[in-house]
Order: sequence, then structure tokens, then C-alpha cells
Amino acid sequence: MGWLTTTNLDEFRQVATGYLHARGAEGTLLLSAVRAVRDARPLAGWWAAAEGAEVRGAFLHDTPAPLMIVGGVPEVAAALAPVLYSNRRHVCGVDATPGAADAFAAAWTPRTGTAARLRRHVKVYRMAGPAPDVEGPHGHARPATRADWPLLVDWIRACGTEAGDFSRQPEDVARDLLEYDGAIFWEVGGQVVALGTFTRPVEHAVRLGWAYTPNSSRHHGFAAAVTVAASRAALSRPEVSEVLLISDRTSPVRRAQALGYELASERVELSFGPPTGPLPRLTGPLPRLTGPLARLRGNRPEGGTRSPDAR
Repeated sequence: MGWLTTTNLDEFRQVATGYLHARGAEGTLLLSAVRAVRDARPLAGWWAAAEGAEVRGAFLHDTPAPLMIVGGVPEVAAALAPVLYSNRRHVCGVDATPGAADAFAAAWTPRTGTAARLRRHVKVYRMAGPAPDVEGPHGHARPATRADWPLLVDWIRACGTEAGDFSRQPEDVARDLLEYDGAIFWEVGGQVVALGTFTRPVEHAVRLGWAYTPNSSRHHGFAAAVTVAASRAALSRPEVSEVLLISDRTSPVRRAQALGYELASERVELSFGPPTGPLPRLTGPLPRLTGPLARLRGNRPEGGTRSPDAR
């Protein structure tokens, strides 16, 4: 059968949730994305070998976010490209395991005349159970309150600027975090020095968001401390059994495993855009020109030396 698609996210959940649960952390990431969908007509789907057969892959396309694929079989990911192309979907990028992302890009770019570029390569970590006691800097954690509104908005704006994420207004993010106590501050001597955030629970799991420290407070271990504090705050809730952390080279959390997290998977995000690079090499002799154009070319004889720009 191959890929089956739907714009009905309730139908998608009904069919694919069991498979996504079995995929662990990456399945939880896709379910979280479904909950936060912004597209007026998102497209989701699942892959099965035959009608009624077990689901072996799933995807969500919520423009303008990258296409998210769960399942690491390259051939299955590649088979999704003609499906989306025939549906005239504009795919700005793909978020998947390295093999699946590469296979989709190889099938997508020739159809669209675009080029694929690596945007980021991340590791997905998970923590299940109580957060361990980790030796850290002095200070203590506390949840952000309404009285922290100006600082919270300013730091969220700074986080977005550093990460290049302008998808939501800082005021909206802060308001949402305060509604479910999803923002944790690290405080030293009455001064706030770091911020950690986590998402609302989805399928008994939350994902850590930003771990931010202003320039004046960096390199003291506060980011690691607030990460553990946010993890502990999330796991203290009865409806949460797992915390996910996504780390890349730009993340302030560089010791995820030392903080009690275990590696769950790796994912890459590729972006698609106009191809760039050297122009195709010209072939055959240059035509003989006369008149003004000949003077522009310096009256070179046919087959003469080409400009380096003509390669």
C-alpha cells in the first residue's frame, strides 16, 4: 500500500499513536508537534505494507515547519517524496534520522529543482524516573511567577534571537509558560541568573525548551543546574514519566549524559532552497560575434580561452 495521508489529525492519532509510542522519544516529538500544529490544513500520514498491516512509518507536514518523519527506513522516506509532490506541498525542509532525511532529500530535490543543506544535527536524550542529584553551583531553583513577567519576556526574546526562532511572540510564550508553571529560574543571592523551560505534557512526556543564561552569568554551571531543576520539576508531576532533551552544538547543555540523560536517537534537519555554486561548464565552441558584441569579447577567435567565470 505505501503511504496513506490525511488532513484529519484525530484520524492520524487513532491509527499512528501505537506505532509512535513504540518509537519512544522520536515518536513523542512528533506527537508534540501534532499538538502544536499551526497550519490551517496540515497533512499527516502513515506507511503500511498492506491494508490493515502494522504501521511502519509516520510523518507530519505543518508548514512552514520542516516535514517531520518518524521511522528510519530510507526506502520508506524516499517513497514519501512523490506523494507530497503530487499533493503540491511546499516542503521547506525535512527533520528525520540521518538515513531517512538523506533518502527523502535525494528523492525530493530532483523533482523540485532545489538543493538540500544541513541546518542542524541534534541528539535526542531522555530521562525517565527521578532526576539524579548532580553536584552544581550554589543557588536554588524556583518557578517563575507573574511578578517575573518583564524579565521572563526579555529573556525569552533573547533566547529566540540567539536561536533564530521568531515563530511566536515572546509575550505569548511567557503567558503560556506561566499558565502551567513551565518556566524555572535559577537564583543566586536573590538574583536570577538562568532560565529553564519545558513544554506541556504530551503522552506522559515533556520536552525541555530553552536553557538560557545572560552573558554576565555564563560559564558558571548555571545552565546545567537549571536544566536539572526543570527536569526535576517536570518529573514531579504525576502525569509525566519522561523528559526529553534535544542538544546540538549551539546548546548550552553539553553534558546531557552526565546530568542523568540517556541518548535516545539522533536526527538531522535539512533545508531546501535554490541551488547555488559554480555555473555548469559551457560546452562546444563559442559562436563568432560581429559588431559591438565582438568588441565586448575582445575579438577572440572561435575556440579561444574562456573567462574563469564561464566555467
